[in-house]
Amino acid sequence: MSFIFDRATQPDAVQQHFDLFLQHTTEGVWDWVDLDAQEQWWSPRFYELLGYCDQEIESSLDTFERLLHPEDAVQTMLGLRSALENTIRFEHNFRLRVKGGLYRWFRGQAQVLRDSSGQAVRMTGSLSDIHERILLRTELEGTRLQAFRARELQQSFLAMMSHEIRTPLSAILGFAEILSDSSEDEETISAANTIHTNGQYLLDTFNDFVDLSRIEEGRFDLKLQDCCPLTVIQNVKSVAKRKADHKGLTLEIDLDHSLPTSIQSNPIRLRQILLNLIGVVINYTHEGTISLLVRKSQTAPSDQQMVFMIRNSGNGMNIEPINQIFAGRQLADLTSLTYPGGVGLSLSMARHLVRLLGGEITLQHETNSASIVEFTINTGTSCEIKPQQLSLSQRIREHKTSRSSFGMLRQPCRILLVEDGIYNQRLIQYLLTKAGGSVTLAENGQQAVDQLGAVLQSKTDINEQFDLILMDIQMPLLDGYSATELIREMGFNNPIIALTANVMPGDREKCLQAGCDEYLSKPLDRKRLIQTINNLLKSRRKRMLQLK
Repeated sequence: MSFIFDRATQPDAVQQHFDLFLQHTTEGVWDWVDLDAQEQWWSPRFYELLGYCDQEIESSLDTFERLLHPEDAVQTMLGLRSALENTIRFEHNFRLRVKGGLYRWFRGQAQVLRDSSGQAVRMTGSLSDIHERILLRTELEGTRLQAFRARELQQSFLAMMSHEIRTPLSAILGFAEILSDSSEDEETISAANTIHTNGQYLLDTFNDFVDLSRIEEGRFDLKLQDCCPLTVIQNVKSVAKRKADHKGLTLEIDLDHSLPTSIQSNPIRLRQILLNLIGVVINYTHEGTISLLVRKSQTAPSDQQMVFMIRNSGNGMNIEPINQIFAGRQLADLTSLTYPGGVGLSLSMARHLVRLLGGEITLQHETNSASIVEFTINTGTSCEIKPQQLSLSQRIREHKTSRSSFGMLRQPCRILLVEDGIYNQRLIQYLLTKAGGSVTLAENGQQAVDQLGAVLQSKTDINEQFDLILMDIQMPLLDGYSATELIREMGFNNPIIALTANVMPGDREKCLQAGCDEYLSKPLDRKRLIQTINNLLKSRRKRMLQLK
């Protein structure tokens, strides 16, 4: 801020320029000529900002202090004195009482003029009305806080729903498989398969909902890696064929003669896209054939894209609402449109994942009323296209999905199962006993700690008592995190595997930080459970041999 000199000593031209400046500036100007006196000079605009006419009230430091809001007075006056006593500018936001009694926010700035010895001799500054800016900032901060609290509430709700849905589904899917495997009655097997199919559908729908919420919040971590697309396709075929067979449909896979042997992508999400889209097409198709055609792009530079086409025969799909989802409209905006169960969510999730993998997705009709869902994905700059010399069955190890094969533990294994859910207790005990394990049950974390404590009191090594612990996380009395920490403090060095329905971001890391060696989510994949136990026990044996 420029200094304002004594107007009486200014030449006429300078005075005219100064008066013109005061008339057009939006800020109020003030000048404290004699720091030993209370009197100040306030410009007409200064008075106007306070709601007064020029010189309607006394222009003095006392008046200024009386107009200050009580909550701002001390800090503002300290700021003025500090600027006079030190070589710093005065810059403060404060509230002043304007004419009528209301308070408004202002910003005051001032510079101090000093003599040759550094002594303050004069102070000149300005006053700006920032009331609307402060209100807007406060409103934005309130909105931001509300949004933050809403996100926290949403995450808490999703975490709770994840546990409440996954826990019973673990028992439903597990016992449906057991019933299907152990029965020889065709009606029983059909009923068990129906239960399993619908339970898996519910789980997939919930997973899509959770993933979609992460994407919309920008918290979705999509890691790219080298993967074989043919392996993904074969896995998708084995899963989707069961659903197609259930509706009496034929599923065909048509692969281009030359496909990438390896691409830079995310195999789990590519599988999810294909299963979502094929599932939607199956829902819309009542008879005939569904075909998956896969080829390399003819238009992308350096063959860096793959094209997937899913075609159905017979009745075409409702193209308008589906293309609205593919165009990016939110599900909440499409409430007037109807979809078969879960279709809107599956399509929206597929669209987001395709975009994240660098591609586009469309739906189109053919002349015979059949429909084609087509999408592309990027394959990475290092992708090398080679002619495929071998058949798919020769190039890919067959993905074994026979649910009659439980898998076996490779060595005798004494397992402490810490699980409070009675149905999951029965399921896991059955699976592990069938695999050759010996299972001891603890119904909560405290009971597990007490059991191991009793072993220690008997002067027996707890590492000789159990080879491995399966630890549920959410339990009464003592949760899995705390129980694991206490058990580690007791000297248990053998593997601990977390079994949990918590699948939100950070849950796995929290389990590992508590002392678990591995993390398995519910519903349990029984083959993965047995494989994980075998791998951990194998690593334990190697460490013990190295110590010897």
